[in-house]
Amino acid sequence: MLTRSVTAAILLAALVTAQRQVLAHHSVAVNFDQSKQVDVTGTIKEVVFRNPHSQITVTVPKPEGGSTDWFVEWSDKNALVRRAVPFELLQPGIKVTITVNPSRQLPNVGYFSKALLPDGRVLRDCGFGAFRQSVAKQETVSCEPQKQ
Repeated sequence: MLTRSVTAAILLAALVTAQRQVLAHHSVAVNFDQSKQVDVTGTIKEVVFRNPHSQITVTVPKPEGGSTDWFVEWSDKNALVRRAVPFELLQPGIKVTITVNPSRQLPNVGYFSKALLPDGRVLRDCGFGAFRQSVAKQETVSCEPQKQ
């Protein structure tokens, strides 16, 4: 009987721990500090727009020489398409400044806020609120880049 109780307690603890990790994984507010912004300037190394999250890797030169990679997380591809974000403007090889909300836990990791493109336009994500309002008004949402 004692063995069953111990086994049940261990199983319950494992389930509670796993549930907390899964919920935290998908929360931008938990993982990224939205009260801070960091400008990451460098060359796009890789762009992957996919589900459940998109990622942009930016190679940033260090002042003392060499470079480091920053990993910029963003919404999933489906959400970006629904919000008409022209994410295809971000291509490997271009120099950009991406403003991110930094990770609360990991160095060189942030969540996309906006990007300054080489031609001076600013790419931004209108967000889910703008998308929801456009659906309610039966309009098309547009997140076209703006000149800075």
